[in-house]
Amino acid sequence: MLIKMTTLRLRLVIGFMLVSVPAMLGSAYIAAQLISDAFEDNVEQWLGETSRFFSLDIAEAQQEAQRVASVVGRRLEQTTDDQKMQRAAEGEFAVLSTVGYDLIAIYRPNGEMLFKTRDFTSIGPLPTETGQGLFRIEADGKRWIMAGAVQSVDLNGQQTNVLVGTWLDEAHLGGIKVVTSLDVRLFADFDGQLQPVVQTHPDRRAAIPKAIRARLAAGEERIFEPAADGGNYRAVYSGFRGIDGGLAGVSFIGLRREAGFFEQLGQESLFLGIFVLGSVISILVGLLMSAVLVRPLRALTRGVRAIAAGDFDQRVPASGGREIAELATGFNGMAEQLGKLQALEQELRRRDRLSALGQAAMVIAHEVRNPLGIIKTSTEVVRNRAKLGDSESKMLGYVIDEVRRIETLIRGFLDFAQPKAPVMTAFPLRNVIDRVAAIAEPELATRKLSLLVEDKTDNAMIKGDADQLHQACLNLVLNAMDAMPEGGVILATVTGDRETVSLTIHDEGDGVPEEIRAEIFNPFFTTKAKGTGLGLAKVQSVAEAHGGRASCESPDGQGAAFTMTLPRVESGAAP
Repeated sequence: MLIKMTTLRLRLVIGFMLVSVPAMLGSAYIAAQLISDAFEDNVEQWLGETSRFFSLDIAEAQQEAQRVASVVGRRLEQTTDDQKMQRAAEGEFAVLSTVGYDLIAIYRPNGEMLFKTRDFTSIGPLPTETGQGLFRIEADGKRWIMAGAVQSVDLNGQQTNVLVGTWLDEAHLGGIKVVTSLDVRLFADFDGQLQPVVQTHPDRRAAIPKAIRARLAAGEERIFEPAADGGNYRAVYSGFRGIDGGLAGVSFIGLRREAGFFEQLGQESLFLGIFVLGSVISILVGLLMSAVLVRPLRALTRGVRAIAAGDFDQRVPASGGREIAELATGFNGMAEQLGKLQALEQELRRRDRLSALGQAAMVIAHEVRNPLGIIKTSTEVVRNRAKLGDSESKMLGYVIDEVRRIETLIRGFLDFAQPKAPVMTAFPLRNVIDRVAAIAEPELATRKLSLLVEDKTDNAMIKGDADQLHQACLNLVLNAMDAMPEGGVILATVTGDRETVSLTIHDEGDGVPEEIRAEIFNPFFTTKAKGTGLGLAKVQSVAEAHGGRASCESPDGQGAAFTMTLPRVESGAAP
């Protein structure tokens, strides 16, 4: 546990917490205060919008009543006597009563009532001019407040008024009742007292403070009270004008204080909750930041261990800040240089081995060539002068053939161990493969093979020894022929760019296994039963003597492709 406590990442997290906790305390206090204030503002706005919606709904009911009264008035003006008017009114009003209008009446300015859908008494005089607003009505043994309108018409030369209205009762609340947390009350002014006519919660207190009533009567449209009804509500009061222009009703749209989530929590609980939440977030952020900071260091650590193990191809991402990025860049540069030094060391070791091998081969060759010459000469003399039988003569022929083969092998050792300096001339690389194709044509035909040449460089020029390059290219073609005992097509392709020209010999054989691909250019490495292992080594040696390189690619199931890449020269280069 003590070891874990001392890790860099944990120390970073602890340091982050020590820095962030004081700031978190202040932030939590400010956030709690801001959230509480924002909640109050949002509640005030929400209640104000709800009150405005309620007021607009009442105003819309008045406007609709005005339109209906106007339509009814125009139709009544077309009648010629009171009896026709009454029959027409009964038909029209029967329809209107079925669609929700509670009171429809026709009267004259002198108080004469021509028609009414129910018995009623108006609290206050009925208007004699066209207008809309709230009416206070007594009907069916109850007092109502009605949203309605009056339309003044001319019936047979006499002014007549059409009254249309609908009660403002619980059925009028509509969708507001769905919000159960809201307390909606509508008060009407009867005999100078505001009496409740609509309440979503009848069991709760119902009263409008005198100060609120006075302010609404003075002309204020809406009043927000954060501690209404004895501090139990946040509420908005709105006033409604009667048909006479006076204050006829007051609405109360309230939200109980315990209904608010933040109010139930309290500012102290809210502060504590924000602090705890902020602390948890700080820990998570600390863990994330520490991981971000430590990750590049871990990558560097893994890279150093890989380099120590000899993996010079290891690279680390240059991230984690300018300093760490510079360190990672420097590490990658060091790894690249170490890789180059390793490759150079391997090449030097290979050259040392080849040099030692060449020296040994030269000594052996010189020591063996003289005895071989004596053996060959003596054998030929014996076969020519002695009278031997067919079997003995044939055996001496075998000896001579084997001596010649050994001489050829020794000559190859000497050519590889002590190559001649190339005689450099400028010529198209295409000439090399054309010469090989001409020489190998009979052997290719015998083996049912064909050699196709493609020059994609338009006779690109190189500078080199034509004979040495011919021998190297011939070795590649011979290897391709050996890889295709059943016949097929050998493709020779000349490609290039601004700096190099390449000759690729591609066969359709079994390819080169990946596990031996790195060894095939080493001298004396061969997979053939009678091979010497010097063919590809000679190709590599010739390519390097010309400032180029040899390589092999062998995709699975696609044969092998051996490439010699040499420096390119301009067409007009001097020989």
